This record gives sequence, structure tokens and C-alpha cells, in this order.
Amino acid sequence: MSAKLSIEEMLAHLENREAHHRDQEAFHAEQEVFHGQQQAHHREQRAAHAAELEKVRESLAAFRAAAASAVDLVGPVEPVPATPKLPPPGKTFVSGLVRLAVASPELPEPFGPAAVAAETNRRFQAHLRVPVDSRIASDVLRRLEKEGELKLVKKGRARHEALYKRRSGGV
Repeated sequence: MSAKLSIEEMLAHLENREAHHRDQEAFHAEQEVFHGQQQAHHREQRAAHAAELEKVRESLAAFRAAAASAVDLVGPVEPVPATPKLPPPGKTFVSGLVRLAVASPELPEPFGPAAVAAETNRRFQAHLRVPVDSRIASDVLRRLEKEGELKLVKKGRARHEALYKRRSGGV
């Protein structure tokens, strides 16, 4: 069994095995009654399933006890950080995602359009049909700078991208 299964998956697996062997033991007990000529075979099968059922029950009881103590040791689970609220779909959807990427503290300053496009693609890959291009990111960064949310650190020129940083109370 893989070590990457969760406690609930392992518990469910053991419970399924218990139910299977319990059903098989009952089935072979019925078959013993109905088929006198095959009693030996069904008796063997029943005994095998009974033995396996006992092993699974012991494992299940031990696992339940260990899982309960492990849960007590761990204590309350920290809540998973909520994903940022995505902008509404439409014309400005990609622009909104770029704005969220710019607002992210994970984006080191100063940043340019290529870094913002990469961060947007990394964070919102599942929500994008097409990866964000640095030209799109550049347009959004210029708009944010005109709105006063970003400060231009270095003006861009041919083959050199512009660099921006956040204003203290901005994005």
C-alpha cells in the first residue's frame, strides 16, 4: 500500500477489506449448506476468509487506536490559506489576474513585465486559457503606474524592459 494515502483512505480501505471478507465468509458458509459435495472446498475457503478477516479486524482496531492518538497529538489543523478572489470573467479578467499578481508579496521588487507575466502564469495557470504574455503585463503595469499604484523605477527602452515598484499605500 502506498505511503501517500490519507488516514481516511487507509481507514476506508481496511473497512472495505473487512466487509469483503465478512461477506465471503458468509457466502462460503451458505455454499457449504447448499453443496454437500463441495463442502471441503467451501470449508477451506471459509476458513481462509475467516483467518484473513481476523487479521484485518486486528489491523483495523490497531489502526483506529493509532489514528485516534495521532489526531490527538496533532491538535487542530491550521486552515488552508484562501485563494484570492478572482476577478469577474469578461474583458478585464486577465488584467485583474495581473493586478492580483502585482499585489502579491511573493513578487520581489523591482519587477518588470516578464516577471509579472511569469508570476501571473504560475499563480493562475488553471484559470487562463492562454498564458499571459509580457506585452499584456506591460500594458497593465503602465495603467497601474498612471493610476498611481506603481512607481516607475527605470524607464524601458528597446530590448530593456521597464522596472516598477509598489507605492507604499498602493496595490
